[in-house]
Amino acid sequence: MNQIEHLINPTRAQIFFEIVKNEQSTAKKLLEKFPEISQPTLYRHLKAMLDGGIIMVAGERRIRGVVEKSYSINNTWTADVERIVTENDGEGYMQLFLQYITGVISEYRSYCESANLDIINDGTGFSTAPIYATTAELHEAMIKINEIIMPLVQNEKTPERELRNLCTIITPPKK
Repeated sequence: MNQIEHLINPTRAQIFFEIVKNEQSTAKKLLEKFPEISQPTLYRHLKAMLDGGIIMVAGERRIRGVVEKSYSINNTWTADVERIVTENDGEGYMQLFLQYITGVISEYRSYCESANLDIINDGTGFSTAPIYATTAELHEAMIKINEIIMPLVQNEKTPERELRNLCTIITPPKK
């Protein structure tokens, strides 16, 4: 699994953003935050994220004979993404996009194959809205969209709240 796919997985995205929010986290804190994730499942996701280079062990401490690890975000992979963008590496950018789209397709495939499919009530959907905008107008719109989304990212899980991924794609300008 590549790095972008880790962040499209809803459980791993939860873990990732919780670690980002707190700068570091332990498995114990993550289990307290996400009681719906079983301990074996959490450790499986943490191992996959460690192996994928998304997170790293920031520290270890011994508690009653058990080693407790603190996890933080591994910023080396974000440096690769930064390099791709700043160097206008078209091949690398296309690879990132394909990884992103593959993850989204995987989520939709699982959903569409599920026995509990309820498209309207599940709130799923996708659309395209052709727009004419300057780069400045587009940046302003993205800031406003981010202001709407961030409170939802901060929401705690409740029986009424289900985990979803909100994916945004801005296509290049047609010249």
